[in-house]
Amino acid sequence: MMDSDVLSCKDCTSRQGLLLTVSLLTCWLLPTTAQISIESVPPIAVEGDNVLLLVQNLPEDVQSLSWYTGGKPLKRFEIARHVIATNSSVPGPAHSGRQTVLNSGSLLIKSVTRKDLGYYTLQILDTTSRREITRAEFFVQSPILGFRKHPTASQLKIEFVPPRIEENYDILLLVYNLPENLQGFVWHKGVFPLDHLKIASHSFLTNSTMLGRTYYDRLTVCNDGSLLLSNVSQEDTGLYSLRTIPVDLISESATGYLKVNNCLTAGWTFMLNQSCTRVLLYISR
Repeated sequence: MMDSDVLSCKDCTSRQGLLLTVSLLTCWLLPTTAQISIESVPPIAVEGDNVLLLVQNLPEDVQSLSWYTGGKPLKRFEIARHVIATNSSVPGPAHSGRQTVLNSGSLLIKSVTRKDLGYYTLQILDTTSRREITRAEFFVQSPILGFRKHPTASQLKIEFVPPRIEENYDILLLVYNLPENLQGFVWHKGVFPLDHLKIASHSFLTNSTMLGRTYYDRLTVCNDGSLLLSNVSQEDTGLYSLRTIPVDLISESATGYLKVNNCLTAGWTFMLNQSCTRVLLYISR
């Protein structure tokens, strides 16, 4: 759009063109407020591993923050309260001795067990006493249950195709080694098989598929268990789990973590390069 604006102004002087380009460049360079987010590293851990709930874009005016287990900031589930200015923490009722709050706001959990899996809530308090709540989730697998860091050839697993995805593109959650003789399978967002987190379910008995309301117009379910998610957004970032419904009731599950990158970053770089090029062109004239 900038090309057409500049080229249509044929009567403008070089100085006017330069001012116009610099003005547009200045608008693009105005800082944007990045939203606070939490990323689990790794998103799927093995018992005994350490997990870091990495906080990104923590505001500069944060006075204190508190971590909680579960999806709500309830006092009895408080892990610790951390004061930024003094870099000090006060343990809460849910502190087990394995959690450490870093001054960046991130939470380190050492030697995780399956009891540690699930949701975690971060509540921040800024200097104006305004509160903001952000949630995260991670999953813990037990080696005893058959999970290996290098899956066997016959183990149910999920692969994201492509492995890196930006907003507004499509991604395939490709399933390998779906067992035979199944009644069906179910996809969930997250690791818990809760109805409100259900994405889709498929029945081989009736050859029918039921889609979750949130994803209704963006999903395609394949008979091999794979899932095509169209027009992804930042809200699609997170854990995805597939659970089988076998005839013998011995279920298998596989979990994967999808990270949707913000397409603005690539677009910003492109526009910035184009703008700088035009500024140099006008200067050279």
